[in-house]
Amino acid sequence: MKEHGVLRAEGERRGVRFERRFAAPVDEVWDALTSPERCARWLAPGNIEDTPGGAVRLDFGEGGLVTGRVLSWEPPSLLEFEWRFAGETESVVRFELFADGDGTRLVLDHRALAEEHAAGYSAGWHAYLAALGDHLEGRQGSWDERFASALPQYRESAAGLEEASLP
Repeated sequence: MKEHGVLRAEGERRGVRFERRFAAPVDEVWDALTSPERCARWLAPGNIEDTPGGAVRLDFGEGGLVTGRVLSWEPPSLLEFEWRFAGETESVVRFELFADGDGTRLVLDHRALAEEHAAGYSAGWHAYLAALGDHLEGRQGSWDERFASALPQYRESAAGLEEASLP
């Protein structure tokens, strides 16, 4: 499984897909995604209501507030929700969980990103998924260092998509 996410063109928009394996059972990874207490430890404080149409609210503090609605809620395998952030166009985040031996394979897909935000979101999810792994394994890591380290590669990938789409 690749550590870095894969950026793709979606017409004028962009998407990024990650696959990660965690040495934790599916139910535990699901709980880390959806429990407000656990989600706050690796992503952001907030709440994701446990039903389609339910409210999503993730407070990144000075980084801003994400709101939206749950589009799919199928425990413990599928969570999809709108991602609304002030000043940006709406996008969609999807988490899929699959049993993988004694662990879990997680697929995260963030689609309909504005072109100018694709690299930043990609590096952000890269760092947040590492933080999820830390949380599941009881470790500590630096989100800022991981983000800064990953951002140049995602900028290069995003630039390659832009060049490929030129007439």
